[in-house]
Amino acid sequence: MRRPAALFCAVAALALGLVAAATAAAPAKPDTHDRALAHQLSAKVAAFRRIVTKSGAGLQKSIDTCPVAKKDPSQAFALVIAAVPALFTEIVTDYKPQIVALRDTAAAMHPDAPVFTTWLTALGKSFDLLLEFDNHGKHVDICKAATVLLDKHSTAADVQRVLGIDPALIGQLFTNKPQAQLTKLEPKMTAFFIASGLSKKNAQILTSSSS
Repeated sequence: MRRPAALFCAVAALALGLVAAATAAAPAKPDTHDRALAHQLSAKVAAFRRIVTKSGAGLQKSIDTCPVAKKDPSQAFALVIAAVPALFTEIVTDYKPQIVALRDTAAAMHPDAPVFTTWLTALGKSFDLLLEFDNHGKHVDICKAATVLLDKHSTAADVQRVLGIDPALIGQLFTNKPQAQLTKLEPKMTAFFIASGLSKKNAQILTSSSS
């Protein structure tokens, strides 16, 4: 199943928590209401951190043990990219209650600043897509799944078998507009959260773990 390299790279940046450096514009000045909402989110920073840590933990190790990677080390990077859908199933299996709670928290907020509203909307949609990767606890062999996804002869049934999800979801993952919007807003929202009184560390965790 062939996919454009640019889309692979975009999802790799998403799953591993890597974002391009950008210069933050002057942040909107948060009012009292928005500062309260920002601190409400900051109280959940540990949940954000756990999710993003899971995004990278153990992935490279799993790929390094793949027979394909051992036979041809040049395939290791391609395998990491192909493994992203499998990684998403793992994240949902391990952290579904936390993801649902974060999504519901974001949905219940009604900030005053337009940039905050836009960010929360994109965050909620991104969590919604992530939750679509719920395979109801099916164990996924990341190496095997990545190998199947890289194989141009693999069928939709093969993908369903190794991941336990609707193969059509993978296409949505590679064209994730909410996630692209979160990445674009990261510099502004980091500055916004800092202006709301959050520490730089917590502001960066909230924005980088969501993008």
